[in-house]
Amino acid sequence: MAHRVICDCDNTLGVTGRPIDDGQTLLYLLGSRDIDLVGITTTFGNGSINQVHEATAWLLHELDRDDIPLVRGEGQRHQPPTDASAFLARIAAQYPGEVSVLAIGPLGNLRTAAQIDPQFFHNLKQIAIM
Repeated sequence: MAHRVICDCDNTLGVTGRPIDDGQTLLYLLGSRDIDLVGITTTFGNGSINQVHEATAWLLHELDRDDIPLVRGEGQRHQPPTDASAFLARIAAQYPGEVSVLAIGPLGNLRTAAQIDPQFFHNLKQIAIM
């Protein structure tokens, strides 16, 4: 059985002058047979939330992977819960003990997912933070 993963990232692959590490991570996850990438949530960091979200949407489209949910998240620190927060909380509750979160950007989406569902962190299999 493939390992269920949500990648919470600030991908700017393809944005001139911005880091490419998150995009490389997504390429690895998408190419791995033992990973089921059940969603990608975006956050500001390497760029604005608009840059990050658009770059990630472009990457998924170019790879013909529009089947993977892409959910916009935090655009600035201490923002109230976003669609990404709700997605994270919902998927963790739907698959308790089965979902890992790879958080490679600012952690606001995780903070607010726990505000939505106080059991959020307990429902996860693991969290890996860069």
